[in-house]
Amino acid sequence: MIGCYRYIPTTNNREAWVLEKDVRNLILEIVKERKETAHEKDLLQMVLESAKTSNLGQDAMDRFIVDNCKNIYLAGYETTAVSATWCLMLLAANQEWQDRVRAEVLEVCGSGCLPDADMLRKMKQVSQSLVFHYKIY
Repeated sequence: MIGCYRYIPTTNNREAWVLEKDVRNLILEIVKERKETAHEKDLLQMVLESAKTSNLGQDAMDRFIVDNCKNIYLAGYETTAVSATWCLMLLAANQEWQDRVRAEVLEVCGSGCLPDADMLRKMKQVSQSLVFHYKIY
């Protein structure tokens, strides 16, 4: 019974419907542009090829593409956010590792410098602390 409230035209539902329609249109616009230009073999292209080889009608194919794009985006976003939060929480719980990592970051990056990919590869304590914490927890 609770699920049926999403079909009642409340202010929140109307806003959600508009946002959902906007997201759908944005994704389909990207897909349209992708179809018109040369493309590389990436995740979006694989979704498009999968939809094209299916026996779905145009509406179902569009829904398939939009749903997969939303899932891929949200899954990647949530995974990164949860991992970063978890790492920060674990470092906050262990002062010794926090001090080691802070010293290493200052040694590799200096003060006021944002790390790049080469700097990140040099940070062994950061990698070890993450592995250590994952084994414990």
